[in-house]
Amino acid sequence: MEALVRAAGRALLGRAAPLLRAERSISAGGACRAPVRPGLPVPLSSPLAGLTRAFRIKEPPKPKQVDRWTEKRALFGVYDNVGILGDFQIHPKNLIVGPKWLRGWRGNELQRCIRKKQVVGDRMFVEDYHKLNKRIRYLYRRFNRTGKHR
Repeated sequence: MEALVRAAGRALLGRAAPLLRAERSISAGGACRAPVRPGLPVPLSSPLAGLTRAFRIKEPPKPKQVDRWTEKRALFGVYDNVGILGDFQIHPKNLIVGPKWLRGWRGNELQRCIRKKQVVGDRMFVEDYHKLNKRIRYLYRRFNRTGKHR
């Protein structure tokens, strides 16, 4: 019986011997093993083995066609000389055409709608006033749920 167990053990070891003698390799993970050259500790697919691999070369982006005469670019700096020509009597914010309550004022859409409601809300038509209130409610929810201002 003992001889039979030893014979079975030798047979199993004979099959597993190549696995035990397998050379170690440099690999990214245990799942994908590349073939190993005898005597070299690196896989055949490794750039260290001296084999060339196809590398994808990125091309630089193509230059964009830019319209140099958009309204914003064409009117850039248009009020810069107001102080020089007007003897500094008029401020550029006074040249902006728009409602009195918006001239020279800054803010986001929610703040602008709230300001409009405070200033001219009592003179608005009912339907416009209702739409303004709906817009304020929507923007209030949106600003409170998302964004860097939370």
